Amino acid sequence: MRLTTSPRHLDWGNRAMIQNRATAFVTTAFLLLVLSGCREIPTSVKVGNGPSFSLGGSGRLASFTVYAPQSGQKVAFPDHDVASVVWQVAASKGYFKGSHVKGLQLTYGKVPSGYEQVIPGQSQAAPDLAPGTVYAFLAESTDAPIASGYFYMGDSGPVQTAVPDLCLMFVQGRKARVKCKLNTAEPYQEPVDLAKYVQEHRITE
Repeated sequence: MRLTTSPRHLDWGNRAMIQNRATAFVTTAFLLLVLSGCREIPTSVKVGNGPSFSLGGSGRLASFTVYAPQSGQKVAFPDHDVASVVWQVAASKGYFKGSHVKGLQLTYGKVPSGYEQVIPGQSQAAPDLAPGTVYAFLAESTDAPIASGYFYMGDSGPVQTAVPDLCLMFVQGRKARVKCKLNTAEPYQEPVDLAKYVQEHRITE
């Protein structure tokens, strides 16, 4: 006995297959959209006049700190054990309740809405930044990686720069500035011509 399939049955089968494929496509697109929305974007900081700091990323800003070099030095590292904190603001409602960093603008010495000045005390003004010095900053964010970097106070304003040969490590139980090399604790030597060094490592993006 020969079995036959009616055109109507074939049409129903094709429609079911198309519907299944469409459902799978929509489900996949939805999952990709959800996953892309959950993807963490690292915090970024662009230094401008003031100095000012334009932030980006997917997290919330818990605190923002500017570091100055210790006495006798010209280059700061973003760590309070080897540098001096000259300005710091923190989210006033709590560590995890800061503003979204995307589109956030900060200006040195001015407390943004939703934050309080921790250093110096709230009633004090932030100290002037000395020309010919490389300062460091640290943007501590939640729900996304933090950001740190450097800027040089030149005669015509701040210049964002990299300091690729400056690292931090424990030497004899204490944090120390060292030259960035593997398996060495060679002390970091500051550039003789700091202005030239900054121009060679200037960040323009």
